[in-house]
Amino acid sequence: MLHIVSDSSTLYSPEEARRAGFHCVPLSVCIDGSTFRDYEQITPKEMADCCRRQAAVSSSQPAVGEKADLYARLLTDPGDEILDITIADGLSGTFATACMARDLTKDPARITVFNSRALGGPQRLMVETAVRLRDEGKTVAEILLVLSAMAQTDVSMVAVPDLGFLARGGRIPKGMAAAGSLLKLLPVVIRRRDGKALDTLGVSRTWKGVFQKARAAFEQEGGLDASSILYILHGDCPGTAEKARDWFRTQYPDIEIVVLDLCPMFMVHGGPGCLALETVKKL
Repeated sequence: MLHIVSDSSTLYSPEEARRAGFHCVPLSVCIDGSTFRDYEQITPKEMADCCRRQAAVSSSQPAVGEKADLYARLLTDPGDEILDITIADGLSGTFATACMARDLTKDPARITVFNSRALGGPQRLMVETAVRLRDEGKTVAEILLVLSAMAQTDVSMVAVPDLGFLARGGRIPKGMAAAGSLLKLLPVVIRRRDGKALDTLGVSRTWKGVFQKARAAFEQEGGLDASSILYILHGDCPGTAEKARDWFRTQYPDIEIVVLDLCPMFMVHGGPGCLALETVKKL
């Protein structure tokens, strides 16, 4: 059997993942010195409340030992294989952790670690696609061809009202965060094509301006069509997500739009009120 593995960046809880046909290893957040696992020990709303009361927060990927133990449990039959689909290498250490865990197993050749070069919605769709193809009888090599093609269509960006979260995570300079907060700007950062870092796309004073910048970025990468999914991921700000959904629905009436809560780990870097806009094509 081919076992699909990923993490809570897919916005699946472990129980939801089990029902969907794959294994989800929760990422973790540290709040005032205590560690909590995404979805199992803390909800997105609880995480947002902790951020609002200015708790000291940080994030952590799964431990190497936890991944290695999972791999060992899944490879009980000689015919078993594992495909682990991770967050973009460079934006998280989960890819490196998975590779180290693979190398600790007795038969690493049966474990494939795929760098999605994405996170959030596009990573979620890649995992769902891998499960579907696995169930259709496709091999790991055949699945990887599709996932690699999907990764080429991913465009991801995020707008963050409170730049302090990005600064504390080392994503932007602290001076930029202070200036942006003083001017009450909404900066938009976009994931690089290689998935290794974020670049500044621009700033806006309104959410409509953010949506317009996102649309321009989508069009620069070839635009959205009926094969595209637009993911709107929000940090406990459903009203803003609804505005985004309504605006993009008028721009792209033929595409599928999915609105989801960001997982607690993402809230560490974006904070409450952040909004991620991500698109990827269904292949």
